Amino acid sequence: MITIGRMAERYGMLPSEVAAKATTYDLMISDVLATYDRYEQTKAKGKVDPTVFGLTQEELKAMV
Repeated sequence: MITIGRMAERYGMLPSEVAAKATTYDLMISDVLATYDRYEQTKAKGKVDPTVFGLTQEELKAMV
């Protein structure tokens, strides 16, 4: 319900409209955005812990 409320706020719709029209893809994108926002806030504070995201040191090195 919180996600629907936030989506309604963002798009200027009533929560009932979002509930009636939103798809699971919309909900997934909203969740990914919220997770990324939390990550960016944590990173800005200098408190990013890569293990929180389930990645090992080797996996992170391979990505670079």
